[in-house]
Amino acid sequence: MTVPQFEEEYAEIPVSAASADRLADIVASVKIDVGALLTTVSLWRPETQDLVRVFSSMPGLYRVGGISRELGEDWLQQCVVRHESFLAADEAAIGSDAFEHQDVLGALNLGAAINAVIVDNGRFLGCLNLLDVSGTYSESSVQRAEVYAAKLAEILCTL
Repeated sequence: MTVPQFEEEYAEIPVSAASADRLADIVASVKIDVGALLTTVSLWRPETQDLVRVFSSMPGLYRVGGISRELGEDWLQQCVVRHESFLAADEAAIGSDAFEHQDVLGALNLGAAINAVIVDNGRFLGCLNLLDVSGTYSESSVQRAEVYAAKLAEILCTL
């Protein structure tokens, strides 16, 4: 299988070794509980209205520091404004403007996603992003993912 390559902007976000280890531990736990073929953690930058990856389970493809700028208005309202996690249960939802690089996701057979919001004291910090095959996730999956997202708030507050 050939995965399409893509270009994206990059930002250096310093993550301490201890924080990187904690991120990896939380991601390992959520992968066991909820499941994911690809897991990333993204930090929201309010000044530029974008997300920067601070963790990736596929760093060779989705590198740490990669920036997501093309975020759909519906996604922004749901996640950033209302602090509600986003569920894409199938390929149609993955094809929405909530996701960049749909061709890469399709090549990896990633047809379902959860963007579990990470919030601290009413402030949107970012998302725990889980991707897997179509039909993998449900509202129950989102609720379980949100437990892990809450654990990430302390780490994202330090970045």
